[in-house]
Amino acid sequence: MKTRYLLLLITALVLLLAFRFLLPLTLPFVLAYFFAKMISPVIHFLTDRLKWTKKVSSIMVVLVMVFAIGGFVIYIISIVIGQAILLLQRLPVYEQEINYVIEEICGNCDRMLELTGGTSYEYIEAQTEILYRNIGNDILPKLSSCAIYLLRFAAEIVSGAFIFLLSTLLILLDDTFPAVHRKLKPVAKKLKAAGFAYIKAQGIIIFVIAAITSLGLILMGNEYAVLFGIGIAVFDAFPIVGSGIILVPWGFVRMLSGDFYEAAILFTIFAVATFFREILEPRLLGKEIGMKPLFVLLSVYVGVKLFHVSGILLGPIALTILKTVNDMLKMAETEDG
Repeated sequence: MKTRYLLLLITALVLLLAFRFLLPLTLPFVLAYFFAKMISPVIHFLTDRLKWTKKVSSIMVVLVMVFAIGGFVIYIISIVIGQAILLLQRLPVYEQEINYVIEEICGNCDRMLELTGGTSYEYIEAQTEILYRNIGNDILPKLSSCAIYLLRFAAEIVSGAFIFLLSTLLILLDDTFPAVHRKLKPVAKKLKAAGFAYIKAQGIIIFVIAAITSLGLILMGNEYAVLFGIGIAVFDAFPIVGSGIILVPWGFVRMLSGDFYEAAILFTIFAVATFFREILEPRLLGKEIGMKPLFVLLSVYVGVKLFHVSGILLGPIALTILKTVNDMLKMAETEDG
């Protein structure tokens, strides 16, 4: 028992060090390895059935996959950027509408609390001016450094993509690439299934939820359908919270405003998205993870604290790997006992 806990602690420390220091240095190569494993059946089909050479098959498949995925991603990003720019351009209009609503609420508060008319609004206005002043003094000067960081990040993405592409081709063309040792294959298989089942499931579910949400918002005539759809889908990936925390209040607001058509669409989007998540999640994950939502939420929280945004994925991956190691050690203890 004590040995199992000690091994779990060592595993957790190894994962922490690997995710913190090793993964950022090797990420393009790790992604290239799994991408090569994913497309290798297609290459085997072309070489075995169509008698293409391995070099030609590898280059063709990699280029087709990269251009297809890259083209789709660039198309979605261009739509999101366009809608984000449109949203920023119309912020003054939305600010006036929000200001009008706040005035109405403050007026009601003044009447309920028997205050002089405009007292609550003046207080909120003063706090808003302080906020704007702080933004001007603290945040705006940092935008220049942020722009430099974004340029550096873009350069790293381009260089990482080139290394990823080249590494994938080299892995596919290298017949002597080391395979997993025979004795470690069962362990590697379980760790792979547990560690990457979460990524695979969440990736597919996020894509489906984003498509459903975007389509529903398009039917509403929303001009930011893709932008909001992707945002809601990503938010839906968080355990327990889900997309309902955005869609349901939004639907009630539209219903109270008298727009029952939009409210019905928002409630329908929530129902359909929830239905698909409940259907897809068990099928995609099966019994590979089998963890309570609270533990997954805890792993996301700890992952974000340790690894920032990437911790949303790294936290659950680490947790599933630890669970798999724990199950295997328990099985070993049972067999030895």
